[in-house]
Amino acid sequence: MRLPILWSSIFLGTGTSSSLPHVDCLTAPADEKQCRTCLSTLTPEGKKNIRRNTSAALRIRARNGELATVVIDVGKSFQASAVEWFPKYGLRRIDAVLITHAHADAMNGLDDLRGWTLNSSIQPHVDLYVSLATFKEVQRAFPYLVSKEFASGGGDVPEFKWHIIEDRVPFEIGDTGIQILPFAVHHGRIFSVAPPIEFVPSPNSVSPASTNPSTPDVPGTPVRTGSGGLPTEPLKEVYPYLCFGFVIQNTITYLSDVSHIPEDVWALLQPTPAGNNAEPVVPPVLVLDCLRLHRHTSHLSFEESVAVARQMGAQRTYMIGFSHEVSHEEYVTLTKAVGGKVPHLEKITEVERRGLDSIGEGAPIWVRPSFDGLRVFVSEDGSVRDEEYDH
Repeated sequence: MRLPILWSSIFLGTGTSSSLPHVDCLTAPADEKQCRTCLSTLTPEGKKNIRRNTSAALRIRARNGELATVVIDVGKSFQASAVEWFPKYGLRRIDAVLITHAHADAMNGLDDLRGWTLNSSIQPHVDLYVSLATFKEVQRAFPYLVSKEFASGGGDVPEFKWHIIEDRVPFEIGDTGIQILPFAVHHGRIFSVAPPIEFVPSPNSVSPASTNPSTPDVPGTPVRTGSGGLPTEPLKEVYPYLCFGFVIQNTITYLSDVSHIPEDVWALLQPTPAGNNAEPVVPPVLVLDCLRLHRHTSHLSFEESVAVARQMGAQRTYMIGFSHEVSHEEYVTLTKAVGGKVPHLEKITEVERRGLDSIGEGAPIWVRPSFDGLRVFVSEDGSVRDEEYDH
């Protein structure tokens, strides 16, 4: 008999900023190289390769016993995700929206939240939890979302209550009892000569590119080409672009956009246990960035993602944020291999062969690719199951 569900997650989107499929792949002439992943989305067998911007809806048992809905990120494709998954899974009210950072694939769907608040159609307002830096970017890019006097046209804009959250300062969603710990990680770098006004780097967040293993595509002394009006002088220091990860109710660690986890953040994620024989308390579910096989400036590669998952030690790791170089089924093959189930080499694709070669040494762990619409459940005893890989 299964124990009552304490927590569940619906992956609203699992793709990188451009989403999948890519329009250039679908319209490529026949004499050009064809993208197997994107073209597969035109068939029933390839539906798991349709990936919108990374986003999740968490259903968490609140203090009063009711289930609260917490959404993480509302990017460019949020409206399409909500239209597909909210009715299917009986979601309606949103109790909180957490924004990881101020990129378009995390916040450009904010305006679509008017569907919840316009004329109080579902609720009078939506509570937004953001860093001060993200709030200022919203204020700059979409001033009417902060101050209604900047609205135009018919003036129909969403109603928000803004909550500024800080790095490593826990907060509660309203009076629900749901506790969330935000923490800043590196999501690539800032492409400017100097940090933005009021930018305050966190500990261990400033390092020369030549000594930062998380930015292999960046030369030791970055030089601008001058294209697009960018400066041409060398950068003396590289400032990381900071993005929030979240530990939610000690049940899920959510890291959708990360290229490097500073050492002091690792100390936060892997606290020293009380007592010599006690095990560290690690949330049972890890949601983790994985862009592609080879390295990238602002995201984890497959090899790096596996290494982080091994160090984190969660019961289950679900990868997220994929580009189109590797298909869903190929990721299933590769992640099963991380768990010790090596495929027959004569039956694998060239992509799978390269992926297998990139898996570093380490203990077998449970890791799988997420996909849009996947639901994951955590019971009161901390056990985890989902609707795809437990059958």
